[in-house]
Amino acid sequence: MYPALLGVVIAQTGAGFTFDVQPSQGLTIAASGVPVVKGSTIQYYEKGWLKAYYSTNGAGQKVERVDADTLRMTFTGYNGLATGTVTYHREGDLLKVHYDLHWGGPDSAEIELTDGLISARALQQGTLTWDGKPARNLKQHEYSGGGDFESRRFGPDGLDANFESLLTKLEAKTEIPATLFDARGYAQDYAEGKSLWWFGHLDLPISKDKPVVFDTSWKVDPQPVAAASSVKEAWTSTPTPTAIVPDETPPMVIPTPATNQLNFNKTLEFTGAYSWPAGRVRFWAADFVGTLARRYELPPVSSKAVPIKFDGGVSKLGLHPGGFQITITPDSISVLGEEDDGLHNGLRRLAQLAFVRNGRIVFPTGYLKESPKIVWRGAHMFVGPDALGFQQKLWDRVLLPLGFNKAVLQCERTQWDCLPSMKNAKDTTTKADLAKLFAYYRSIGVEPIPLIQSFGHMEWFFQDGQNLDVAFNPKEPYGVDPRNPKSKELLENLWSEACDLLKPTTIHFGCDEVDMVGFPTDHAALMTDLWTAQMPILGAIAAKHNAKMMIWGDEALAPTEAIDATNGESKEQAAKRRAAIPKGTLIADWHYKSDIKAEDFLPSLQLWKKEGFVPVASTWYQPDDIRSFDLAADVEHTGTLQTTWPGYSIDEKTMEENFEQFSAMVLASEYSWSSRFDAVAKLGYDPATVFRKLYYGTPRPFAPQTGEVSFKGDSSTELVDQDMHFKLGSPISLRSLISAPGAPTTADVQMVGEGSHLCLALDTIETGDIGEPVADIAIEFSDGKILTRRLRYGIDVRAGDDTAASARADTVNGKSIVEISLGRKAQVKGIRLDALSPSAGLRLFGSNVW
Repeated sequence: MYPALLGVVIAQTGAGFTFDVQPSQGLTIAASGVPVVKGSTIQYYEKGWLKAYYSTNGAGQKVERVDADTLRMTFTGYNGLATGTVTYHREGDLLKVHYDLHWGGPDSAEIELTDGLISARALQQGTLTWDGKPARNLKQHEYSGGGDFESRRFGPDGLDANFESLLTKLEAKTEIPATLFDARGYAQDYAEGKSLWWFGHLDLPISKDKPVVFDTSWKVDPQPVAAASSVKEAWTSTPTPTAIVPDETPPMVIPTPATNQLNFNKTLEFTGAYSWPAGRVRFWAADFVGTLARRYELPPVSSKAVPIKFDGGVSKLGLHPGGFQITITPDSISVLGEEDDGLHNGLRRLAQLAFVRNGRIVFPTGYLKESPKIVWRGAHMFVGPDALGFQQKLWDRVLLPLGFNKAVLQCERTQWDCLPSMKNAKDTTTKADLAKLFAYYRSIGVEPIPLIQSFGHMEWFFQDGQNLDVAFNPKEPYGVDPRNPKSKELLENLWSEACDLLKPTTIHFGCDEVDMVGFPTDHAALMTDLWTAQMPILGAIAAKHNAKMMIWGDEALAPTEAIDATNGESKEQAAKRRAAIPKGTLIADWHYKSDIKAEDFLPSLQLWKKEGFVPVASTWYQPDDIRSFDLAADVEHTGTLQTTWPGYSIDEKTMEENFEQFSAMVLASEYSWSSRFDAVAKLGYDPATVFRKLYYGTPRPFAPQTGEVSFKGDSSTELVDQDMHFKLGSPISLRSLISAPGAPTTADVQMVGEGSHLCLALDTIETGDIGEPVADIAIEFSDGKILTRRLRYGIDVRAGDDTAASARADTVNGKSIVEISLGRKAQVKGIRLDALSPSAGLRLFGSNVW
């Protein structure tokens, strides 16, 4: 979402519904607090989608209040050629929308207008009449993917959609024929992971002489809502000697090693005592003991403990840098690494091999050898005010054990001295914290690479009207103009400040999607001229600071030269742009298409190598993209870079709300380290579960723990989540206005149990939005103290039929298992649940205190 200064955010209330209009999001409508319309969009493009011109998903809109019942959104985009006004006026239970859209280009264009993304989860319990005819069952949504548009339609184009549900009646009427189709599971970004129906207009012709002008209306009639209520219950609490039973399953070795001759049936017992035949091994305490202590509650060392003979160090093993070998006998352990990186990796991997057997921590015996297939294995992230602590935790717990060794840190939003406008900008990093972050990476043997956009994607550079004199298009400030000598001076000053602070050996200038905003319609040759002017400037900056140069590669690839991300216009223009890049530059060759064929990703890597560059296969979070492109990188002996794009500021909350982007790093590790050919579904593990255990895992006991399980009613079913045991009874439910409007909004549950952990088995009645607050839990102790915890959708809990992974919770038989550390051993007296979402609801099936 764009900062508030770019537009006015206004909510209008009346007649039982609210509506909201925001820049980049458009229209939202809520009935009784439940969103029923979740956005709108206007997109201009060349006929046939040959070229996108402008979208209201981006910048260029302004929202203003006209009067108490009226809002007006205006926009200007694509160098002033796409303009329009959308007026929203409320009259009782009716919201009238008037569109007045214009195009100033010499040739005609087309518009795709999304009047509204209608919430399927809010209305699917009801019925639909489409253009006066009953539609099919709204719960039905089994489709093959993105190529089944006709089967997704609720009928031919029409003028009137009329929904009736437990929540509300909703009617959408329009003056010109509209399309209504089911977007659940549709292969488009706006639909991914969401439950939506698309209502709008496709391929509307527009030209300089023929604007698009018409009206749409939304009639909202919410059902009466019962007053908030509460319920109190006393649950059966049963003591059990097996509230938690250690999982004795041998661990999977991730990423897959080159040679695995480990015997998990013949083991070495961990005693905590060691002997050192050749002296204490370097990095032993931090990498081995530290990693092991995050997994298990290590027992005190007995004076009678038999020492384990522990030997290790750096050796010439003939492996790739970072490789290692581990040898474990019934009484000894040896870890040898190829260079320091290999020793680090070997000690961390040794700690990951530990497991529980008969109440003891043990190691398998045998031999393990790992040699990463790909040498350059990077992760790309932004920074932000809380990046220092978060990234340290992320790398210590996840990315180092998975074998990453490069960090590309997009850090332009830093409080640079040479850019006064950044001093008070939102979500910026201080120079001191950025320097500490780079120092941390070097301390763990990871090369940190600063990324500062230095051509396009430079909105931050022009913040508060700064530096507009060097913008290519001051009316839509997005990139610098290399023809202006002052732009070179400003970039040189910025990079000198950054390099003096960070001392990088590689610097990333960005340079992706440079001509996406503010360029005229036919600009390929102009873009090439600007590119050939800018590349020598950036190359000179890198040379001045004795650093390798790195850029994104899309602007120098033609549509026939790669699978996607080909913004080079034509082979001729792309070749001219590549010729301007200094030879030896690292090219972050990003391609994000989900494709099961690795060979489809080879052409761009081969082209870059042939012309004297160093490509780095750069992927995002689609599993088949990661697998295929990383396999292609192995074939071409290039590097890999796993990118994340969850916003400009990264912290733990950002990670949780974009969990699929971060858990994808497990796959990136697997396919770049081992280059396993297996399909993702055949790896034998869930990447999200692996990531969650590495990042959130707490030290587990290695012997069964006593505790108490609580549930409602006399009969119960058993549920086991790896090491936690539950008894589940009839659930206690909180209200969902979608499907359980009569349920209470607050529940007090009396239960007993003494321990240091409270574990709950829950789900929601309906699906929610990622990060949406679902309920607050207040845990009451016998001493009167209270501990609170907020549950958020997709992070702590999901609906029973929502199979996606949660960041903080395991899912077993449709139940989300939430574990809450009490911070001490205490007597639990009961818990209180307060609903925060009017739509999701919450169900509690059972609890476990241990």
